[in-house]
Amino acid sequence: MRWLTVVGMEPGVRERALQVLQDALLWDLTVTQWTEVGYGLRRLRRACDAGDDRRQRDAVADLEVAGPHRVSGLEDAGRLPAPREVRERINELIHTLGPPVPSAQRAAGQSRETGRSAERDSDAGT
Repeated sequence: MRWLTVVGMEPGVRERALQVLQDALLWDLTVTQWTEVGYGLRRLRRACDAGDDRRQRDAVADLEVAGPHRVSGLEDAGRLPAPREVRERINELIHTLGPPVPSAQRAAGQSRETGRSAERDSDAGT
C-alpha cells in the first residue's frame, strides 16, 4: 500500500497522531464523546491539509482528551464502539499519515485504550 505523507508534520506529532487514531478504533465511548471525537478528526484533517504544526498538535491533543480516560465508571452502560462514519474517518487519517506505528513499539508502554500495561494485558489471557 502506498502511504501519503503529510507535508510539514513533525515526526513526533505524526507518531502521536497515529497512536491515538489506532487506539480510537478500540475505544468504547458515549454518543456525546464520539461526537467530540468526530470534531477532533475534522480539526486534524484540516490542520493536516493546511500544514499547520500548531493546529496539528492541538487536534491530536483534543483527540487524546476525548478518549476513554475521561469516562467515569457511572457512564459505562452507555458506551459504544466507534460509529461506522467515525471509523472510516479514522482509517482515512491513518492512511494519510503513513504506516501505522508497529505494535511492538506500542506494547513497550501503556495501552491508551485501557490504561493498563500491555504486558499485564497479555498475561491476563494466559
